[in-house]
Amino acid sequence: MKETSAVAELGDDWCDVTADRAEDCDLDHLALAAELSTEVHPAHPFFGTALEVIAHRLSNDDVLCRHRATPSRYSILHLTWSRREEIGGCPTIDADGEWRDIVAYENAVDAALGGSAPNRTDLSESGPNGAALSGEGRKPEQGPTGQPRAEAPRRPS
Repeated sequence: MKETSAVAELGDDWCDVTADRAEDCDLDHLALAAELSTEVHPAHPFFGTALEVIAHRLSNDDVLCRHRATPSRYSILHLTWSRREEIGGCPTIDADGEWRDIVAYENAVDAALGGSAPNRTDLSESGPNGAALSGEGRKPEQGPTGQPRAEAPRRPS
């Protein structure tokens, strides 16, 4: 990932969708917000909440969102890419809170996975343009029924 944004401090596995496209990201960034809007259903805690997708992980389906009504609030959600309204707790909310809460979550995940986290010591309330989930989490190639999982739309080459 190009070192062009605050998201870059979180490591190479995250792409800042608010900056110029990263060289190693071929995901259609417009599709992220569309899929999030599709998946969040009336019973979901964020239904009706204005969320701005500001980053996504390159290795899985996590997105980092900023709450438009409360710009100091961030959430990490895991999309399913079902391309339909979800039920139950999907998309899952992996982390939610102010910047310092996201950073603490990230550091805990890194520690649990034994990974080496980027230096994330900025615990200011306002934070930079985003935060992101770290670690080696990858979605399985097959869904629970053994069928191939749907993939996020890719940008044409």
